[in-house]
Amino acid sequence: MQQQVLMDKLSEFLAVEQGGLQLYRVASERATDRQLKQHYDEFGQQTARHRAVLMDLIARLGGDPNYVSPCARLAQVKASQLLGVTLVVDGLSPQEIEANDLENLLLAETKDHADWELLSRLVDQAGDSETASALSEAVQQVEAQEDEHLTWAREMLANLGLRAVQEGPAPKPERWQAVISAPEPPISAVHPAPEGRDLLEGSQKPQWQEPLVARSVAAA
Repeated sequence: MQQQVLMDKLSEFLAVEQGGLQLYRVASERATDRQLKQHYDEFGQQTARHRAVLMDLIARLGGDPNYVSPCARLAQVKASQLLGVTLVVDGLSPQEIEANDLENLLLAETKDHADWELLSRLVDQAGDSETASALSEAVQQVEAQEDEHLTWAREMLANLGLRAVQEGPAPKPERWQAVISAPEPPISAVHPAPEGRDLLEGSQKPQWQEPLVARSVAAA
């Protein structure tokens, strides 16, 4: 097993958990449905715990949880884009905003679930018993909850879609004239990423820089 590749992957997975945590906080902040808000709060707390499990795993394997790998930077950018989409709500009905928040979480949880599934498969591939034990213990703490998160998000989004089609309310015919581009006032306590609260030291650094050519063109 390539140890550095594993540590880079764990750094990426940690960034994914961070992005998911912020999405849950945004969704909970805006949710009007009691059941949705309850699940957002519960799953958000579990996601915070999953992040802590990953931090412990990285440290146990001799790594630094504050190290941010290149793929983790990319994961931060993706999370930032999803968070940005949560604010693009002009022209959407409350039901559509609700569905959009849930869809963003489904996308994030799909990636998150795949991360933990990979770690589960790596348990049997570990070259030494210490690494295998550390991976196994982390997976046992998290995997069942990740299954629940993904299944619930997928089923709930389908239910919201069915309810919208069957019960409405139908949008006004002239709504197509609205440009879906203007964000609502930002939810400052939880957005944007990665400058929000509860971030690791390494995640406070700049996420991404445009290529030198692009920066030169912009400055010209």
